This record gives sequence, structure tokens and C-alpha cells, in this order.
Amino acid sequence: MSAAIEVMTMFNSELVDIVCIGSGSAGLAAAIAAADAGLSVFVAEPRRRGSQTGSAATDPVESWPALLQKHWGADEFDESTAAYLDQLTCDLGPPRRSPAHGQLPVGSVESFAEDGAVNPRAAVPPFYGNELAHWARECLTSPYGLMFSRVSPLAMSEMRLENGTTIRASVVAEIPSARRSGMTLRQWLRDMAKERGVKIHGSSTIQRLLFHDGQPVGVMVDTPDGIRHVRACRGVLLGTSNSNVDDLLATHPESVLRGGRLSLVSRNASRFARMELLTSAADLDVCAPQSRLA
Repeated sequence: MSAAIEVMTMFNSELVDIVCIGSGSAGLAAAIAAADAGLSVFVAEPRRRGSQTGSAATDPVESWPALLQKHWGADEFDESTAAYLDQLTCDLGPPRRSPAHGQLPVGSVESFAEDGAVNPRAAVPPFYGNELAHWARECLTSPYGLMFSRVSPLAMSEMRLENGTTIRASVVAEIPSARRSGMTLRQWLRDMAKERGVKIHGSSTIQRLLFHDGQPVGVMVDTPDGIRHVRACRGVLLGTSNSNVDDLLATHPESVLRGGRLSLVSRNASRFARMELLTSAADLDVCAPQSRLA
């Protein structure tokens, strides 16, 4: 696409705060978090395909852009989109397909309590490039992964895991008791999205990313209603996993469901995130039975 056509497309595109493409469950969770923050959201989901089984789910593929192309339902990417995705993933080693099904990762933070005050004298967490690369690979191969076009498109709070690792997390929702039996993660997320007026454009094909000054600011997507050009004010969220993934919530331990909170988790300075069930060590201590005095 020429520069002149690119500019024309930008001026004639729809405008929202957040675009979620190739979404899957993680993209739905991000859309819900954005809607709860009062942001407008456009969600494009590729057509759901048959589940992958056997070795086909883990066989290596040519490149990360090729894998994302499959997840987004695209026949091919234009040069700009392919080059951008390659630039973000070229140092992450060979790709592999994420499994079509799998349970949500479960993590435990010290506390969900948020302290809005920022201490300017607090030590800055150390920056380790190899750890960020490892985290990116974990997210890209997770059934619940996401990649952001910018570091902080969504509001995320700093938390600390029980092992001392600092994370950034956005809590999407607590797991209500009514959802713990017979309800899959995907069904629950779609219900929450509907309650918030988030429209999911299913059976869509992501044609290309739209760029401004080399950064993605929107998407051209083929929906059942026709080609849509959608521009995002705050960022594009790119689903990196197979959109078929789901999880039966009831298979998780009751202790996790009782105190767990569906969350989007990332690392400082990272554009990669994944969905997890986070529990709080502080909450578990409160819920634990108290020992009796002799």
C-alpha cells in the first residue's frame, strides 16, 4: 500500500480506543478490561477452526509471523505487517504452535491491595533483557497470549509474586460461584463482553496492520459485514494464540476458584502478556482456619 493510500485510509477509518485482533480468550479479557475502564473497543475474531491434535499442535513452523498469520486467519500478510511482526520476534528463537487446549496458568501474588501513591525513592526493578525474551516466548507459546503495540495500552498495577518477581497485572474479574460448574472460560468471557456492550466481530480475517511512523495504529479486517478500517487511539492488542483455546473452570481447585481473579499479566517494559488466574497469599491467609489455643 502506497503512502498516499495509507494516509487516505487513516483519515477514512473508524476510530476507537482499543483494537483487539485475532483475539481468542485473552483478547476478550483485554476488551472487557478496556470496557470497564470506559474505553471503546473493536474486537475481531477469526473463524474458529477444528481443534489441533497430536504432533501437529507442536510441530515447528517457519516463523512467528507465519504462525500469527494462521492464528489470524490470513492467507498472507503484506510486507509492512510481516516486517513489523518479524522485528518483534526475530530474536526469540524458533516458534512452535501453541496447544489448542490447556488450563489457565495459576499464579500467587503477595496481595491485590493497590497503593496509588508512587514512591519516587523506591528502587527501580532491575532490567534483564534475557528474562524479557524468555517471558515473550512464554506468552507467544501460551494458549492465552497477547502482544501490545505499545508498552501500556491498558491500565495495569504493579504487583509482586510470592517468589519476589515484580509483575504488571490488570484484574479482569473474580470467579463468581455461579460460573464454577459447567461453564467454560470462553462462555464466561463472551457473557461478560455482552453485558458490557462489547461487540465481537466473529468470522473475521485480519488483512493487515495500519501504520503511522512505523508503529501499528489500526487494522484492516474483513468482517461478515465487509472490509473495515479501524484505528486505535490507545493501542492495538494482537492475539498470539490459537483462538480455539478454552478451559473448563470447574477443573481448577476450589481454593483457586474461590479466591482467584482472572487477570492479564505482563512484565515491566514488556509488550507481551498472557491471561492467568491470580490468587492472593494475603487472602488465603485470611481464609485459612485459625488454630485453637490449648
